[in-house]
Order: sequence, then structure tokens, then C-alpha cells
Amino acid sequence: MIAIGPDMNGLPPLEQSDPRANQPIRGIISDLDGVAYRGERPIPDSVEAFSIWHARGVPYAFVTNNSTKSAAQFAAKLAGMGIAASAPQVFNTISAVEELLRQRWAPGTPVFAIGEAPLLGTLEEAGYRLTGTDAEVVILGFDSDLSYAKLRTAVRAALAGATIIATNPDVLTPVHDGYDPCVGVLTAAVTAAVPNAIPIVVGKPRPFMIEQALAYIGATRAETVMIGDQVATDVIAGQRAGLRSVLLAGDIPFNSVAGVVPDRIISSVLDLVDSVPADEVEVS
Repeated sequence: MIAIGPDMNGLPPLEQSDPRANQPIRGIISDLDGVAYRGERPIPDSVEAFSIWHARGVPYAFVTNNSTKSAAQFAAKLAGMGIAASAPQVFNTISAVEELLRQRWAPGTPVFAIGEAPLLGTLEEAGYRLTGTDAEVVILGFDSDLSYAKLRTAVRAALAGATIIATNPDVLTPVHDGYDPCVGVLTAAVTAAVPNAIPIVVGKPRPFMIEQALAYIGATRAETVMIGDQVATDVIAGQRAGLRSVLLAGDIPFNSVAGVVPDRIISSVLDLVDSVPADEVEVS
């Protein structure tokens, strides 16, 4: 997924930040689409790198702005591509939304949600009442069946004072034949209609999921890197969480943000393998 802003065009080529980026790594947090795979195709170098880290016992986790699958579904997809992964290793915007709701709203709170079945099912299982009327919270997620009726319901709830939560700020998402509009477009529509409805965004570049993943792997911030292919989401989120952010270079359009410099730029995830001291990691 891609976040595009007005400051992301016409900028000079990216350069990595400083030599600290080459210090030893003892924990990995990685984006999914664009790093582990592209669409339904695994990236061979990444599969090999994660296989090496898994064999060495290096802790790693994944974070994604995608709310169309559950953590278990993402883990199964990774495993099918040859990357060892389990549901607890995957943090997506579904789990981020659920955690935010748990912190601020009691079960039973009326919620209107736009999204795919995994997001809606998680909200119901968590005890929230999905409704199209009198919602106190509106959740905006990716929905391939988005309709005017859903947009109208979200706008009317926002006009009535409902809190708006957006799963992620991406305005485009890559598909096999180009790019499709993403959640950022939906959020822009709602906030254009209701300017005083300031959305809470839980996905990258907010560091919320990075913090969850860091707690899971148990490594220190100084010893952990965030790997991603997007400056506007992955790199910024990692740096906001106090990690070194590594950009996997590719052909992503509009992939620069004024004032944001990756700590390191690589052409393959295998470039990081030697940065993880094999003799200092206990194999589980």
C-alpha cells in the first residue's frame, strides 16, 4: 500500500542516514507486501533471509496496514511461501483497531465499520455492537464492496459526533494491473464532508503496531530494525518507534518524503543477513 502526499514528488534520490545503520541486528520487524512478497508471489531473497533467521533463532515479526485478512490468514500465506510464521507474529490494523477499542470503549459500544469480513468478525468477537445507526465509533477500513450507502452512513455518524478511526492512511494499494484506491481516499471523503472529524489512524506511519511487534519479539529498540518498501509508512513508523528503518529499494512511485531519510537502503533483504551475529543468537 502507498501513502502519497503533496511533499512526495520531485525530491532528490534517497540516501541512507548514517553508518549506525550497519550495527548488529538482533530483532526484525518487517512489512509484508513489497518485502516478504508482492501480491501472491513470494520474493525469493526475502524467503531465504527469513529462513536463515528462523534457523538461527532470530526473533522476527510482521506488521501490515492490510485489514483484509486476519493474522492467522497472513501467517498461513507466509508459511505457504516458505517463511515460518504463526499468527502471534503478525500485527495488522485489525489487531491495532481492536486494541484501541479495548483501551477506550467498553464492549457493547455501537460501532459502524466499513471493511472486509475479518475486520467485522473481529469486532463482533470482541463484543462490539455493529450497527448502522447511533454509532459512537466509525471504523474505516478497506472494503472492496464500498458503496455510497456505506459512505453516507459514515458521514452521518461523523456529523452526529462519532469518533472516526481509520485503519491506515494509504490512498493507493497495488493490484496485479496497477493501483486501486485505498482507505486514505475513503477517509478523505469523510473528513471533506465533516472537517472537524479528525480521524485516529492506527496503521503505519503511526508506530502503534511497531510497538506491539517490538513487545512480542523482546529485543531492544537499538538492536531492532524495521524493514519496509515505503518511506511514508514503513520508514517513518520505524523511526517514530525509535528503531532503525531499512528501506528495501524498488520501483514504488512517489516514494520520498521531505525530511525523512532511511537509516539504510538495501536492494535485497539478504543484505541484512550478515548484520545478525549468528554466534550470539541462541537457536530455539
